[in-house]
Amino acid sequence: MAVANAIEQENFGEAHSAILRRYVGDGRRHDNGLRLQLSDLAEKTPFNPRTLKSWKNGATCPNLSDWRHLASALGPHYVNDVLRHAGFGNATPLQFSAATTINGNHAQFELAQRMASLSSAMLDGHIDRIERNQLIPEFEHLVSLLNLFV
Repeated sequence: MAVANAIEQENFGEAHSAILRRYVGDGRRHDNGLRLQLSDLAEKTPFNPRTLKSWKNGATCPNLSDWRHLASALGPHYVNDVLRHAGFGNATPLQFSAATTINGNHAQFELAQRMASLSSAMLDGHIDRIERNQLIPEFEHLVSLLNLFV
């Protein structure tokens, strides 16, 4: 099955801007602390906040070497969104060695670990804000791992 990759500079600039806005906020009250602020991203990357804001607003877009810095700072979900735009959806970050073939046993192990963390968080009868912030990344990783078998 061939993948049609129609990625042009303008198309990528618009799509990348939309994807970047999902992960980078500007510190307004509707961000709720779930998105990385421009100043924090500037500290994690070699770019100044003005360049990052230009990318976020869609005025310009990063080249491949600049994008690699963004990818390492923003993580696998950002990378998956960009790859999905290019036609390569459900790419998953693997934490196992390259020699290890991931099979159902690995997925079952990951599921058991995540369910144990959920159970321990629910011991008091509810999941508070701190526990919620810890559980969300764990279950996002689990979903990306289980996508290997869908």
